[in-house]
Amino acid sequence: MRKKLARDSYQRANYRIQALSFFYDVGDYADVVRMCQEIIELLIKACLIIKGINYGKTHDPGGQIAENRERFPELSDQEITLIEDISFEIRKDRELAFYGAVDIIPLEYYKRKNADKAIAYVNQIKSFVEKCFGSEVGIDINLDMINFMNESEAME
Repeated sequence: MRKKLARDSYQRANYRIQALSFFYDVGDYADVVRMCQEIIELLIKACLIIKGINYGKTHDPGGQIAENRERFPELSDQEITLIEDISFEIRKDRELAFYGAVDIIPLEYYKRKNADKAIAYVNQIKSFVEKCFGSEVGIDINLDMINFMNESEAME
């Protein structure tokens, strides 16, 4: 059952990755950032699930990987630190990108560079997470979406 739940989280992350191109193409960079946060959260949680780690109801699960470092021998200390840092950093944009604030209008505030950075974070997290569980749960990687994400990085 744990593998099935991990696969589900991973697949839902991939569905969101597929939706990124629409928001990116129309210039809705706020929703790209928000969806990237969701993608990163789902990917990290899939990795935690496959390792049997309870993560609680948090939108910043990266710290759980750092706290359980010994359960992730396939990741270097540098990779674990990067997962923790990315999860923490992008978590800060979750509500702001979605709701905005009195002085922050999401469609005006978030720029292409913010979306490109968030997409780069997704690429990094996805590669680390696939080391953790890709072969264990039989994940198919969507190469078209990775190509889209790599193209957006090249446009920076």
